[in-house]
Amino acid sequence: MPDLKFPISRSVHSLQAIHRWSILVFLVLLLNLVGLGSHGLLEPDEGRYANMALEFLEFGEHPWNVPTLSDVGHFDKPPLIYWITGGCLRLFGLNETAARFPSFLGSLLALLGVGLLAFRQYGEKAAFWAVIICATSFQFWALAHLLSPDMLLCGFCILGASLVLWGGLGNTGRNHWFLWSLGAVCWSLAWWTKATSALVPLGAITIALLLTGRKDLLASLRPIRLLLVILVLGSPWYIFMIIQHHDLFDFFVGRELVGRVLGHVDGRRGFFGFHFVVALGFWLPWWPLLIWRAWRAKLAWLDSPWKDRFRQLPWEVVAAIAVLLIFSFISSKLITYTLAGVPLMAVYLGYALKSYRFPTWEWPTVVAGVSIAILGITLFIIPSLESKLGRNSSTKRVAMIAKAGGADVLICDAFRPGLEFYGGELVWYVDAPDLKQVEGVSGQNPAIHFVGKDQISERVRNNDCRIWLIQTRRAPENWEQDLIAQARKLHEPIELGSFSLWQVK
Repeated sequence: MPDLKFPISRSVHSLQAIHRWSILVFLVLLLNLVGLGSHGLLEPDEGRYANMALEFLEFGEHPWNVPTLSDVGHFDKPPLIYWITGGCLRLFGLNETAARFPSFLGSLLALLGVGLLAFRQYGEKAAFWAVIICATSFQFWALAHLLSPDMLLCGFCILGASLVLWGGLGNTGRNHWFLWSLGAVCWSLAWWTKATSALVPLGAITIALLLTGRKDLLASLRPIRLLLVILVLGSPWYIFMIIQHHDLFDFFVGRELVGRVLGHVDGRRGFFGFHFVVALGFWLPWWPLLIWRAWRAKLAWLDSPWKDRFRQLPWEVVAAIAVLLIFSFISSKLITYTLAGVPLMAVYLGYALKSYRFPTWEWPTVVAGVSIAILGITLFIIPSLESKLGRNSSTKRVAMIAKAGGADVLICDAFRPGLEFYGGELVWYVDAPDLKQVEGVSGQNPAIHFVGKDQISERVRNNDCRIWLIQTRRAPENWEQDLIAQARKLHEPIELGSFSLWQVK
C-alpha cells in the first residue's frame, strides 16, 4: 500500500491553519469593529477631521480638492483622509461608526502588511502570532477606534513595506517589480494621508537594514528610488495648491516642514525621550518580551566581534526603535507618532512566538486574552467619561440636549469643531484663534462660525433664533457674563461633565 502519512499530515496541518486563521480573522474584525460608535467624537482631533469631511460633502460650496474646516481653508494635511471619511459618511450615514471607519480600514491594511511580512520571512505560525500581537497592542487598538490619519498612514506604510520587501526574499522577475510598484503606490497614498510623516517609517527601515547588514532586503527596498516615486506621486496636490495660492509655499515649507522639526506653531513640545516613554506604556502588553529575548541572547551577543553584533540584531526591532528616535529629534511631539513602530515590533515578536500552539493555555494566549479583556473594559468605561475629559470632551451629549431644548444656534467659548457634526451649521465660536491660513480660497467665509467677543452681544440681539450657550470655561469672561445674566432670566444652567449649558434666547 502507498505511504499516506505525509499527505495526511500535510492535510491535517492545512486544516489546522485554516481553523487558526478563521478564528483570528473573526477576532480582528470583532476587536476593531466593536465600539467604533460607542461614544461621541472626541475633541479637538476627531471633531476636526469629521468637520472637514462634512465640508467635503457640501458639493458646490467648496472645491473638492481644498480641505476646509468650518468654512475656512485648512492645509495642514493632504486631503485623502477627508475624502475617505466623507465617502464613509456618505455611504453609511452621519454617525461615529462611519466617521471612524477609515481608521478601521487602516488597521486592516496594517495587519495585512504585518501578516505578509512575517509570513514571507518566518512562516505561517509567525505571521499568525504577529497579527495577534499587533491587533492586541494597546496603542494600535486605540487608534483603530479613533478618527485620525495616523492609522490610515500606518496601514499604507506597513502594507507598502511588506510589498516592496517581498522581492528581497527570493522573488525575482516581473512579479517582484509588480509587488514593488504596488508597495510604492501604497507608500504614496500614505504621503497623501499625512505628507512627510510617511517618510519616517521609510527612513527607520532603511537605517535598520543598513545597521543589520540586510543587503538583500535593502536591495529590494531601493529606498532612494522609492523616495523619488513617493515625492513624484505625492507632490501634484501641493504643486496645484501653490499654483493657486502662492502664499502656501511658505506655509508648506516653513510651518509644516521646518516648523515641525524645529518648533511647531501649535506647540506639541516634549522632552527628548518623550516617544520612548509613550512606547513603554502604549506598546504594552508585548514589548517586555523583547527584554526577555535580549536577556537570553546577551551572552552570545557579547561574545561576538563588534562588527558582527549589529548583524545579529533583528532589523524589525531596530526599525521600531528608529521610528522613536527619529521622532525624538523632531520638535513636534504627539502620542500618535509612535504608532508605526508597533507593527514592526509585532513582526519580530511573531517569529519569537512561532513555536507556541494556539489555542492553548500557554502564556502568549493568556496575555492576548487579558489584553482583549482590558480593551473591552476600556470600551465600556469611555462612554461614561466622554463629557468629562476637559479639552478632549465630546460635544455629542451637550449638542443633543441643546437641540432637544429647541436650540437653533449654538454658541461655544472655545473652538470645538465636532459641534457642527452634531449641532449643524449654525454654530458660533467666540474669540477662537484665527484659522485662516491663506486668502482667496473659494467658498472661504470665517464670519459664518467665528465671532469676536466684542461682536457676539449684537449678533445675539439681532437674531430671532433660539440660542444656547455651551460654556466650557469655569471662569466666564465678560461677554459670557452678559449672556449668562440674560439666560438666568429663563432657567438655571444644565451641568454636564465639563460643560454648562445656558438657554440665552
